[in-house]
Amino acid sequence: MSGGFQGKWISATAAARAVVSWAGLTEVGGALGAGIMLPLGDGTCPLGEAVRVLRYLAGQSAGQCGPCQLGLPDLARAMSALSDGSGGAAALERIRAAAGGVRGRGACSHPDGTARFALSAIDTFIEDIATHLARGGCDAPVRGVLPLPDGEESTAGRLMVDWSRCDGHGLCAQLAPELITLDPNGYPSLPESPVPPWLGSSARKAIAMCPALALRQEAPLPAK
Repeated sequence: MSGGFQGKWISATAAARAVVSWAGLTEVGGALGAGIMLPLGDGTCPLGEAVRVLRYLAGQSAGQCGPCQLGLPDLARAMSALSDGSGGAAALERIRAAAGGVRGRGACSHPDGTARFALSAIDTFIEDIATHLARGGCDAPVRGVLPLPDGEESTAGRLMVDWSRCDGHGLCAQLAPELITLDPNGYPSLPESPVPPWLGSSARKAIAMCPALALRQEAPLPAK
C-alpha cells in the first residue's frame, strides 16, 4: 500500500521498481500521499484487509454531505460482499458504481481518497478476486496488518436482525436508507460497520418501527 489509507495499492512488481517520489510512485500507479508505505505480505487476505479499512473510513466522515453519508457505507458493503463471496461478480460493478458516485462530489476529499483506495484494490488484487469469486473466499486469514486505531474494529453499535422474526416488510430500509438496503428477496442487508453517530436517530427509528420487532442495535462492549 502506498500513500496511506487514501492512497493506492500497487503490486510487488511495481513497488520493486518504484522511485520513492511523487513522480516515481505516480509512474507505477501509486501515490506518495501521506508518505506511508506498507508491504502487505502473503500471510493475510488482501481483500479482507481492504474491507477493514473501508469500514473504518466509512465511519470517519463528518456526515455533512451525501457522498460520505450514503456512498461510503455502500462502498464498504460492496467490498465486503466481494470479499466473502456473497456478492458474486456483481460486487465488482457495485464497487465501481459506489466509488464513481462519490468521487468529486464531497465537500472535502475524504470520499475521493476512499474511492481511490477501493478502486486500486480491485485493480491490484486480480488473482485474489478470482479466487474469492470461485470459492467464496480464500485460505488466508485476515491478520489486521493495516493498523487501525484501538477500538475501531469493535462490533459495538452494529445493526442486527433476528431472522426468526423478520418477515421482510422492508419498512426499515425506508426509514434508514443510508444504513439498510433490501436484497433481491426483499430482506434487509445491513452494513457490518458500527452505526455512525449522525445516523443514530435513523437507526433508532427503524428499530422502533419494525413491525416484527426483528431489528436491534448491538450494545457497546465494555472497555478493556
